[in-house]
Amino acid sequence: MQKRFLKNIGALTEEGQKKLLATTVAVVGVGGIGGFLIEGLARLGVKKIIAVDMDTFDETNLNRQILSNINNLGKYKVFEAEKRVKEINPNVYLEPIKEKAYLDNLEIFLLEADYIFDATDNMEIRKSLSKFVQQTGKILIHGGCAGWYAQIAIITKDKPGIEKLLGEANVEGAEKDLGNPIFAPMLTAALELSEFCKLVSKQGEPLIGKCLFVNLLTNEYRTFEF
Repeated sequence: MQKRFLKNIGALTEEGQKKLLATTVAVVGVGGIGGFLIEGLARLGVKKIIAVDMDTFDETNLNRQILSNINNLGKYKVFEAEKRVKEINPNVYLEPIKEKAYLDNLEIFLLEADYIFDATDNMEIRKSLSKFVQQTGKILIHGGCAGWYAQIAIITKDKPGIEKLLGEANVEGAEKDLGNPIFAPMLTAALELSEFCKLVSKQGEPLIGKCLFVNLLTNEYRTFEF
């Protein structure tokens, strides 16, 4: 066991850590949630991260996006993510894909991934990811947040798609009205990562077919089936 992973053991078994080291994941959206996911996945020690995003960093990202800084404004998020992963753990390979995700191109980008993280704020892409995992039998770990609120869910082939949770309409994200301070994407990513580790190590009760909703104003954590 590499020394860098010793503090994972206890929560994770050595066998669970070995499974992480052999796992390929995809992160769709390299913004607030996605940046924290990539940071965490690199430190957990996955084999490969496929990062999909076509955007560049701008000044409005500095309040919450961990991969942004005053020196990389205007630079593509996926390439900055690649640099960051190399600094954290050069044994983790990050494949940067500077494209927008659509249902028609997901098979090209994501077929290699064992698990897919939804870190986008685009409803159409989220629905495409849900359809993709249900067609291929892969697992989607969904996370969304705005203001004081966060939600996490897991979509699989045998459970309802994300439309059952979010509705059919492609409405604009709540972030526009509620804002998005750093603690919301940070918490959402942490909860997504914990679900991922439960799935890989076969521990606990993953949120398969369930949604965890968090209201930080009232300290309410509520889980429901959808």
